[in-house]
Amino acid sequence: MEFLKTYKVTLTPLSPIHIGCGEDFEPTNYVIDAQQQLLYGFDPSRAVLPDDVAQSLAACSVRPNPLASLHKNFFLNEHKAAFVANSSVLIAVEPDVVAEYKKRLNGDFNQFFIERHAHQAYSHQLPYIPGSALKGALRTGWLNRLLAADSTAPKNAANQMELALFKEVPKKFQTSPLRLLKVSDLMPKSKTARALLSANYRYKDGLPHTKKLPPLVKESLLPGQYRKMSGTITLHDLIGKKGADSVPVLRPELCQIVKDCHAHHKVFWEKEMKKLCDNGLVKPEWKNTIEDILASTAISGHLESGRAALVRLGRYGGAESKTLPLAAHIKIHKGDYRKETTTCWLAKERGQFVPFGWALLEIDPQDDLPELKDWCEKETQNRPDMREKYAALVSDREKAEQDAAQRNAEREARLAAERQAAEDLAKAEVERKARLAELSEAGRQVEIYKNACAEREQSIGGRKNKPYGTDYQQAKALADAARVGEGWSAVDKRIAAEAIEYWLPRLETIDIKELRKKLKLAELKEVPV
Repeated sequence: MEFLKTYKVTLTPLSPIHIGCGEDFEPTNYVIDAQQQLLYGFDPSRAVLPDDVAQSLAACSVRPNPLASLHKNFFLNEHKAAFVANSSVLIAVEPDVVAEYKKRLNGDFNQFFIERHAHQAYSHQLPYIPGSALKGALRTGWLNRLLAADSTAPKNAANQMELALFKEVPKKFQTSPLRLLKVSDLMPKSKTARALLSANYRYKDGLPHTKKLPPLVKESLLPGQYRKMSGTITLHDLIGKKGADSVPVLRPELCQIVKDCHAHHKVFWEKEMKKLCDNGLVKPEWKNTIEDILASTAISGHLESGRAALVRLGRYGGAESKTLPLAAHIKIHKGDYRKETTTCWLAKERGQFVPFGWALLEIDPQDDLPELKDWCEKETQNRPDMREKYAALVSDREKAEQDAAQRNAEREARLAAERQAAEDLAKAEVERKARLAELSEAGRQVEIYKNACAEREQSIGGRKNKPYGTDYQQAKALADAARVGEGWSAVDKRIAAEAIEYWLPRLETIDIKELRKKLKLAELKEVPV
């Protein structure tokens, strides 16, 4: 007997699968390109925008429908490239989801969150199947067989029932046989096809529901990907371990557990498919195709021997698939509990409704399964080639990075020029103050007048004011001070007169002769011999 026995497992999705991870695409970190039917998921903070555009982006927060405004005015116009070029993920979008996106942009868009499938944190955030999801399906099938064989097990207390069926000691995890069953995450072998699909709420009897619920949007793993997801299941044997309180009484046998899992889900498949097809919710052709594949010689033999199983995974798979029929107590609404649900959520793919979550699990697969492989090849036809989309994205990202680098270089150059100008201005001010300190009181007044006129000329930008305004009054005050003030030498007076003659005509539309006459500038310019 081996201490560890590891089996390779593969999974082929037969219908869309959505397994949530607690993350959403929020309205601030995605945009849907309606023409290409693609979602771009990005971090908006990485977009490099011109300063004026960045300021107007901040203004969106005060608008009535801020997130819709963000999409319309930035994500979907000429600024789109700055955001989508930084995308870390691209996902195909079904036409009905595109239509719902457009509709929400003109209405209630703030709550248009898109639930994400469990995905890798690196690369292109490819989806995977958590091992806990598969282990849960195996556990349910195993418990279902044990409960059918044990009429004494309590059916009204789930915890007590599981302890009794698995022969566990309360609060002794080491006595649980499930600890000997290790299921790894099922990871994609290569790029995995996924899409944003709508989840549509329906009554199983086909009657219209009284409360109109908008479709929810889910990132989903698409069907028809042949053995795309792979992982391992490991069984521990605990050779030589003894003691009722330290080791499980039951020991898992993988072939039997896989058979149990298939038997449980097959019954559920037959019941639900009959009801959905009879009431026109799912096309019988789709159901018949899947059943023909499962009935093929190669697959049916694997199903009977425990080397394969029909399983249902993830959310929207129906409560029945995750409960035991003999102990089912499913809440329909307050005070109403039944053995079966009355409603379901259906995925809409390529214009038709299909149930969520169905897949074929294989244990240590060897030869190909021709019927399944042929169906998968047909299913994947006409799907967008995401490799081309990602290649185009890489090209766009390189261009965006070049544009960002150029914009940053221009910004740095502008800031450097502004810093240099500020330094030059400060240096000039120091020099000006030094010159003023060396001048006489009369010379300082003339220098202050010159500097004030220079600043005034710059502020009016080449325009001239009407004569005899504020600028004239300042010139007159200087002329009067030079004429009657103390400490003014003949040279100081002449310099003051020349400064007035130079600067005042540049600031006001005044006649130079009239100016000289009124301010008696000739008198100031006379230098005694």
